[in-house]
Amino acid sequence: MESEGQGIRPPSPVLVDVTAGDVAACYEFALRCSRLRQYTGAGGWKGGLVPPMNLFGGIEVDGTNAGIVIGKVGEIAMCRLAGVHVDLALKDGGDGGKDLSLPCGRVQVKTGRKPFSSRLIREPIERVDWFVFATWSGLSGSVSIDGYIAYAAVLLFPLNPSKRGTWMNREVPTSRLRPIRPLLSIRPIDEVL
Repeated sequence: MESEGQGIRPPSPVLVDVTAGDVAACYEFALRCSRLRQYTGAGGWKGGLVPPMNLFGGIEVDGTNAGIVIGKVGEIAMCRLAGVHVDLALKDGGDGGKDLSLPCGRVQVKTGRKPFSSRLIREPIERVDWFVFATWSGLSGSVSIDGYIAYAAVLLFPLNPSKRGTWMNREVPTSRLRPIRPLLSIRPIDEVL
């Protein structure tokens, strides 16, 4: 019998609805973020890995902001699934890699536009407890929450050079992800005792 998230096959994704208002809020966040951080041109960076596109709700976004919007929409979907507050506050130094806090710990949400057989985490890896992977094409009213993996497990995967730059990535096969619902049921030990 095959078991999802045990290295044999990926877990079944959980679909979470998002609204055009969610996308608009994420677009506004992306505009503020890119103005504050001045991404374009920094360190030789010429734009995002996501091309300019027309997003769900009719928002036209350029390549600098498209990836930020897609990532933030993935965070909103995860917050909605977990029943926690969405944080659209912009911090000068960023969020330190922690997108949201759950009872189980600190979470980094990684959102891609396509469902690949492996997911990349750029080095140096953010110091969080869990990585959650999501998929959102940018065109639909739902985000796929694909699964999660522990920080310690990510460190076991080898480093691979990026195909698009000079940085290194950890490549996580989607078959190694765990189903998302059990993560949401983990409670700190002081709550359990």
